[in-house]
Amino acid sequence: MKKGKEFIFPENVDKDYGIWKDYTLKDFGYGILTLLCGLVFIVLPPYPLFFVLGKIIIVVIAMTVVMAILTIKPISSRKNIKVRDHLRLKRKYSHSQKLYYLKPQKRGIKDEFEK
Repeated sequence: MKKGKEFIFPENVDKDYGIWKDYTLKDFGYGILTLLCGLVFIVLPPYPLFFVLGKIIIVVIAMTVVMAILTIKPISSRKNIKVRDHLRLKRKYSHSQKLYYLKPQKRGIKDEFEK
């Protein structure tokens, strides 16, 4: 019997445009957006030294969290799946309708409720 054509896709195929290492254009957009929001947060008053240092620490922590989310791969064997995509799929699945199959009833046998 003749087998049809077999398609093999490599694991590193990704729809995003990669710029540097594993970062894509979208990832750099998220990083730049976080940096701009952080700079706006730092520029806002009050201006005493300890407030500015506290703001800088908060911005550095926010940038670290954003870059960690963009960098971490939840499935080690699949390098093209990122945490953002993994969480989106899990959320979409949890909100989707589930199918639950009921135990088939035997004909002619009464259940406890019918007695």
